Amino acid sequence: MGVTLGPDDLVLSSGSVENPPIEVLVEAAVAGGFTGLTLWPAVYPPDPAIGERIRNAGLVVVDMDAAIVWVGPGDPGGPYYEEAPREAVFEAAAALGATGVNTLLVCPGSATREQAVDAMAELADQGASVGVDVYMEFSRNRPIPDPLTSAEVVAATGRANCGLTVDFWHVFYGPGDFADFASIPGYLIGAIQLNDAPAKPPDDLAFATRYLRSVPGEGAMDLVGALRTIRSAGCQAPITLEVFDSGRLEALGPVGFARMLGGATRQVLAEVDG
Repeated sequence: MGVTLGPDDLVLSSGSVENPPIEVLVEAAVAGGFTGLTLWPAVYPPDPAIGERIRNAGLVVVDMDAAIVWVGPGDPGGPYYEEAPREAVFEAAAALGATGVNTLLVCPGSATREQAVDAMAELADQGASVGVDVYMEFSRNRPIPDPLTSAEVVAATGRANCGLTVDFWHVFYGPGDFADFASIPGYLIGAIQLNDAPAKPPDDLAFATRYLRSVPGEGAMDLVGALRTIRSAGCQAPITLEVFDSGRLEALGPVGFARMLGGATRQVLAEVDG
C-alpha cells in the first residue's frame, strides 16, 4: 500500500501534460508544487526505474488511470480506448506503490445497475489482492451516469476498498450536480479530478473533454462551493488536476503548465479554507 495523501495535497495527472517522459513529468510535478502523480499505465509500465525516479523526487504515485471493463452483453474485447490491459494496470499499481486504480465501465447502453455492482465488486477484489483501492468514474456516457446512483453502486458492492472518482467536468455537464454530494458519505469518494469548464456545453463535448478543459478558476464552475460541499460530507481525497488543455500545454510546455495548474488550484483551496 502506498502513502495516503490528504485533501490539501495536489496530484498531477500525467494526462494533463500529455504523458511526457518520466523525467519531464517529475520535473513538472515538482515545479508545480505537487505531492503525487496519477499515471496512465499504458505509458508508464511497472518499471523499477520509474518508481525510483518518482520516489527520489519526493513524490508518490496516487492512482493508475484506468482499468476499463465492459459490462453487459456483446463485449467486443479491449482495448476500448487508450488503456493498458486490465492485468497490467493492477500490476503497475502494485509495483509503483499506488493507493488506487481508477476504473471506467463501458457498455452498449443496456447494462443494468446489478451488472455494474458485480463488475465493481470483481474489480475491488482484484485490487484487494494487490493492496489497492478501486474507484468508479461516472459520466453522462457511462452505464451509471450520475453521482447518487454511482454512490449506491459502489456501496452495494460491500467492499471497503471500492469508491468513486469525482471528475468535476463530468459532474458539471450532468446528469446530477454538485449539490448531490451533500447526501453522499465522503468516505465513498476516493479520488477527485479537478478542472473547470465553460458554462455552455461545447458542441463537440467528446473532443472538448479530451482537449479543451479549463484551468481551475477560468471557467464557470463554482469550485469553492463544490469542494466545500464534498468536504463537508467527510471526503479526505487529495486533489488531482486533470486538465486537458492542449493549447495551453503547447504554449507553456509541461513544466510551465504544471506551475499554472498548481498556482491556480492553491488559490481555489485558499478560498475553500477561508
